[in-house]
Amino acid sequence: MLMGALPQGENFGFGDDYGYGYGEDDEYGYGEDGDYDYGFGLVSAFDPSMNVGLPGYGYGYGWGAGPTAPTAPPRPRPPVRRPIVRRPPGRPAPRPHPAAVAARAWELSNPTSTHNRSMLLDPNRDSTVKVERYSFSFSPAANLVLGTASAIPTFTQNPSTSIKGQRIIMNAPMPGFVLVASLQVANVNVFVGGVEDAFSFSPLAVGVMLDLPRLDPQNRATAAGAYTGVLPPGYTAGNAFQFVITLQGPATLAGGYGQ
Repeated sequence: MLMGALPQGENFGFGDDYGYGYGEDDEYGYGEDGDYDYGFGLVSAFDPSMNVGLPGYGYGYGWGAGPTAPTAPPRPRPPVRRPIVRRPPGRPAPRPHPAAVAARAWELSNPTSTHNRSMLLDPNRDSTVKVERYSFSFSPAANLVLGTASAIPTFTQNPSTSIKGQRIIMNAPMPGFVLVASLQVANVNVFVGGVEDAFSFSPLAVGVMLDLPRLDPQNRATAAGAYTGVLPPGYTAGNAFQFVITLQGPATLAGGYGQ
């Protein structure tokens, strides 16, 4: 419905005719005329459909002032600006020492250099179990006599610390020099077949890697075999020869720091 100027014949009240009061002639009415007027005040300044008046029949009623216009939202708080610390004029910023700059650059380019260097001295630094690589050797009680065949009775030895052999070395100078019948490590015979030629475990042997049982100080390594009596070239018959079996591998740390 379009609303414009409302007809006054029926006394529609707007503006000054709005509200209930007493006129100058002590008559009930609205506005300054003191007449009985029927009308409605301005209900809404924004919705014309709410301002429709009814025909006046004497006494009338009006409503109070309409809703006020919405208030503007509060202005946002300005951002907090931190004070700028300015260096006094004419005073240059301090420069770090060139050695410190070089050390910092080296540290950034080699972040693990110090750690790696220290691990060379103490590889067990961050471990609760200290492990190194050691060598454990044992020999028959009596030396061999070159040129004279003889049996090698059982000989045995226990290590001073726990070791797990990964390589066996026997100092046989040539093939067929010594035959090893058995080699027991912690009561386990690591030869699961027949007799082994000691030269197969020569220091010159390539690719001979084993995983032997761990040998603790309370256990022993035991071997037995025979010397065939062959005389290697360059050796003199009748001379003594010490036959040696060596186990090499990781072992628990024995000694002091990094040793």
